[in-house]
Amino acid sequence: LQILDIMWKYYEKEKNYSAAARILAKLADRDRDTDNFSLWDRIDYISRAILCAKACSTSLNNEGEFLHELEDKMDVAQLQLNIYSSLEQMSSNPAAQAALSDLNRLIDISTLYSDYAEKFNLAECQLAIIHCAGHHDPLLVQKLWRELLALEITSSQHLPQVSVMSSLRNKILLLGNIYQAAEKFFPTQFIVQQLEVISCRGGWDQSWVIDTMLQIPTSHSHLYSTYTSLLQMKLPCWEQLGSPYHLHIVTSLLLTSYVAHLNNVPLLERKPLLCEIQDVIDAHVVDLQASVSAGSDVTSALSRFKALQASFNKY
Repeated sequence: LQILDIMWKYYEKEKNYSAAARILAKLADRDRDTDNFSLWDRIDYISRAILCAKACSTSLNNEGEFLHELEDKMDVAQLQLNIYSSLEQMSSNPAAQAALSDLNRLIDISTLYSDYAEKFNLAECQLAIIHCAGHHDPLLVQKLWRELLALEITSSQHLPQVSVMSSLRNKILLLGNIYQAAEKFFPTQFIVQQLEVISCRGGWDQSWVIDTMLQIPTSHSHLYSTYTSLLQMKLPCWEQLGSPYHLHIVTSLLLTSYVAHLNNVPLLERKPLLCEIQDVIDAHVVDLQASVSAGSDVTSALSRFKALQASFNKY
């Protein structure tokens, strides 16, 4: 192994980057029984191999394929590193601590999922793995999102409410930036529903979910469609939470923000969009006016909807 370490440095110095890259790739995969050869060392070898492969002046197909293989290997190694870091934090779990030594060798993505991420209930790592593998399973994705949101709440429940809200928002922003471009791994409607339940149950600021999603950023139009769909589902959870008009109230806040941003909508699209929104607002007003026990939140939402109706005269 010492000879291989010398050889890749020699080839790199001689600008034989292809040979250097292949030796570095072998070093990353080689078994080493010494404790001081860690996963970080393997990742370092892969990283150096990628740099050398990119430096190759040749455009031969086999070199391009080799680079692609190295990049895939790096993606999986980074997932493995995330799992390693997660298990390190499980200091009270002997099985998790025992697994750390195994993770110092490179492991294939299927084994990472089944023997580590799934076994130790690492929902965020599981989501990252199926995203990397391009595995589409809507029910599994929803299950993982439900678990990681619950874990985030549980892990911060000893903190003041404002800290819990901040921690959860930061997690949503982080994961939103990673997965939002792929709706199948960032199911907006399901996530918004889960967040609204958490917000309603905790008595959080009613605009918290909207503000969080807009910061990702999610567009007003996408959120509008999302909340419209959630309202049409007529889920029983809002009654069970003692807030049957929760989504109406939140939608009044969303539409107030949306209408304020209508100048960003192209002129030809603005008029039919306003007509559609006005019809939706009219339906909300009817629903809220029919409320038997209208609390202050419902009254405020009704006032916002009526203010929006009046503002349409300007367009």
